[in-house]
Amino acid sequence: MHDPIIKDQLASLNLDFLVSMLFLLIITSSIISIAEGRLTTVEKTEQSVETRLISEKVAHAIEVVYSSGEGHEIRIKMPSRLKGSDYLVKVNQSGVLVMVGGRRGYSFSYMKKISSYNTHQTQVFMSPGKSYIIRNMKVNNNSHTVAILED
Repeated sequence: MHDPIIKDQLASLNLDFLVSMLFLLIITSSIISIAEGRLTTVEKTEQSVETRLISEKVAHAIEVVYSSGEGHEIRIKMPSRLKGSDYLVKVNQSGVLVMVGGRRGYSFSYMKKISSYNTHQTQVFMSPGKSYIIRNMKVNNNSHTVAILED
């Protein structure tokens, strides 16, 4: 009949064990790689959500101040970091843009005059970790502006 290639049954068993362990190692490393990719995606999504929440918070404060009339003001505190990253908030007449790590969150705001309290700029940058006062001010007899100043 046929002679087996390996006559030692114990060696054959050890070889089968090594091949099984190799396959188990490959499968485990693939699962870990997929899980790591998913966690990275979740972290980026959380950062995007936080970015959008900040833009909505600032835009909402501007809308409330503007609609409440002359003299109304709201104090707003910016978070120090977004999921461990620095960010920048840019406010102008069309809305609020938050930029962090290559991602952007934008909240539209109806056209209204936005300015810095001291310099009367048409766009204002808000920095992390600082407090701001958003105030409705009368500029001319019939004109209002939303002024943003660092508290």
